Amino acid sequence: MQLVLNPQTLRYAWGSSTEYWFSRIDYSIYNVYDLPSQDHSKLVENGFIPFLTISNEEVIRSYIKSLNNKKVADVFDKLSSYDCVETFWKYFNAYSDISSGFDSFENEYVQKKVIDWCEENGVNYKIESE
Repeated sequence: MQLVLNPQTLRYAWGSSTEYWFSRIDYSIYNVYDLPSQDHSKLVENGFIPFLTISNEEVIRSYIKSLNNKKVADVFDKLSSYDCVETFWKYFNAYSDISSGFDSFENEYVQKKVIDWCEENGVNYKIESE
């Protein structure tokens, strides 16, 4: 069996902490509320592991670092989590040098994180585009 990594599967990584669980039994990803138990220890006993979670802030901070723009990086380094996300979208809409390239960076970042998660957890996977 393999976990198919495609845009739909990658969207599960945007869930909140422990919202999605991966089944080692059928290689599917489930919302915790669709499972027969929400007791994390019972889920683990039954072959489930928490699917990874990626936050907007995590992607944004990585993207800002990738721009290699010290002035912009300095602004974001001083911001709280909430302010980081809010400020990013303001910059995104105002400056094309910040907005161009973000979508492809975000897709690549999430895919790499999911691949890393699969490898760390011994989950076989294949990459498939839509």
